[in-house]
Amino acid sequence: MADLGSYTSAAAVCFLTAVLVRAALHKWQNYPETVGFAQGYGLVPDTITPAIVRFLAVIEPLIVLGLLLPLTREGAALAAAGLFAGYGVLMTLALRAGRDRIDCGCGGAPQIVSGLTLGRNAVLALIALSVALLPSGTVGPAGAAVAIATGLTFFAIYSVVEKLASHLPNIRQTP
Repeated sequence: MADLGSYTSAAAVCFLTAVLVRAALHKWQNYPETVGFAQGYGLVPDTITPAIVRFLAVIEPLIVLGLLLPLTREGAALAAAGLFAGYGVLMTLALRAGRDRIDCGCGGAPQIVSGLTLGRNAVLALIALSVALLPSGTVGPAGAAVAIATGLTFFAIYSVVEKLASHLPNIRQTP
């Protein structure tokens, strides 16, 4: 019988997989838009931004694959934590440069880069780190079903919170 750590790890893997798959799909399906969002950060020359976006659109699914394979789960979780933290650093740099009206380009509901998106990325990085640290034992078919349902439930909640957060700039402007 698996312990609580294994179930938690499996649910977190499912959640992170959903987040990363959505982000990668957004990059592939809305490539020009994503390039435009990335150029809005103003951190690298516009001429190399398309290559960076393509690179990230390849890396994210590779991290997903790594999360799903037991032998590579720990390394992939660390890579995911680094990716989320790296995105957070880029957002911070853009905000410090005075670019406070850019879309994060993360997929899902459009969101202006803010302290909220920085906090979201910090939480995602912590969840990914927890996957690297928690045991990843066998959970069995019933445990896997519960972990998948839990991960997808958290992803649904995450998506709703993102959608609500996307409206905050408009709410703040209302007198």
